Order: sequence, then structure tokens, then C-alpha cells
Amino acid sequence: MSINSNKVIWIRGAGEIGSAVAISLFKSGFNILLSEINPPLAIRRTVTFSDAIVDSETSVMEIHSKHMEIDQYENGNQSSFIPLLLDNPDEILTLSPKIVIDARMIKTYNEDFRDWADLFVGYGPGFSTYSNCHVCIETMRGHYLGKLVTNGTTKMDTGVPGALGGESSRRVIYAKNMGTIIWHCTIGDMVEEGQCLGSINNTIPIKAPFSGMVRGLIHPSVSMTPGLKVADIDPRGADIDYNQLSDKARSLGRAGLEAVLIYLNNHS
Repeated sequence: MSINSNKVIWIRGAGEIGSAVAISLFKSGFNILLSEINPPLAIRRTVTFSDAIVDSETSVMEIHSKHMEIDQYENGNQSSFIPLLLDNPDEILTLSPKIVIDARMIKTYNEDFRDWADLFVGYGPGFSTYSNCHVCIETMRGHYLGKLVTNGTTKMDTGVPGALGGESSRRVIYAKNMGTIIWHCTIGDMVEEGQCLGSINNTIPIKAPFSGMVRGLIHPSVSMTPGLKVADIDPRGADIDYNQLSDKARSLGRAGLEAVLIYLNNHS
């Protein structure tokens, strides 16, 4: 299939939500182009394609992704894997994508993206069909998770992580200092409250706030800045399969597929 086909879809952000969208679309037969910043900031790295930016390639749920340059993408055949490009809009827009999905979840957007593509879909807070996208998708847990908004906005960011196993704010760990991080554990490890998960600059410990499973760790190539999200502990422990997308991500991935199918059905 030609890369100029309307089946080619550019997904910005290869974190868990962007990866879930890519998986749903790729498994449904669409040609997917992912983009990500370098270094990537995702922490649930066993279920994200973002690590391919620094590690050349990675796999999620038996689907493979490879980091490519834009000329490699234009000249190659990517039917067996998902290509991941550096997130450079000026370059990628030269490919004239018909559909763009923004799953970066940065929550504040100062640009109107509606002229980027025939369909521009935005995930989460900061997107509005009145000002910057054609369709936006609700990402807040609850009754409206995954709802397609075709006339309006998504809910505002609360600044509070969703509750899992009775824990909310405490389950997400943030850097308090600048420097280099070294992890003493891996994703999937069971840890105890107070256990040292890693350290910044070999001197500042990062400790588990409670007992549970390590669900996410930021890539060690990322330079630490105060307030950066670096780890996630799941209090549900061994009941969680850290190699599988979360229920939230699966719902949002399929919402992206729904948005694309509705658009194509109405413009066939």
C-alpha cells in the first residue's frame, strides 16, 4: 500500500496511550507511523513503543516497532512492524498525512492543528473541537472514558493520578532533583514500602511509597528535572500483568480506531 494512501495514520506520542492506539489500528490493517521525542518520557515502558527511539527497536504484545529516519520510511516496506520517527512535525508533514492522532497527553496546546490533516484527533485535556482538533477523546477514568467528542472539549486536567487499588497521588513518583538516575529494580519487580528503587546522582534515593509492583520506570537516559514523573508503583501487586496494556489504555486505543473508522465511513 502506498504511503500516500488514506490508510496511513500518524500518531504523535509513543507512550502507553499512543502505543495502544497504534496497536488497535495496526492489528486492524492500517499502516501506522508513530513519532516520539528523544529521550522519551514514558514510564510504562513494557507497554510502549517509545524506547525504540533510544534502543533502535522494541516490541509490545508481540508487535514490533523500529526507529527509522524519514527517508528510510519513504523508501521502505513497513508492513511487518510499526515505524517510529523522531517527532519532527515539519518533516513528517511533508508526507501529507490524511489522519493525525495526537496522544502525547501534554495537556496544553497553543496551536490549531485542524489544517494538519483531513482528520485531526486529540487525546485528553487541552483539546477542543472549537479551537484545535476535529475530534477529541476523553481520557479521564469514569463513565465517559473513551468518549468521542465531536462538538466540544475534553475535561480539564485535575492534576491527580487516577486511583488504582486505593492509591492515587502516592503511586506516582516524581524527581525532586536534577541529575542522572540509576535504577536498582526493574519493571515487574515486587517491592516493599521504603525500599530503595534507585537513586539520582548516586546520592539521592528514590523510595517506594508503599508495597506493590513496579509498574513503570523512566528510561535511564533521561536527565532528571524536579517534578518529572519517573516511576509508578501499583498497590494491586502480583495481580497485575505489567506486559499488558491497562484497561484504560485498551479503551482509549479502541476509541482511536472508532474515530478513524467513522471518518473513513463518512468519506469513502
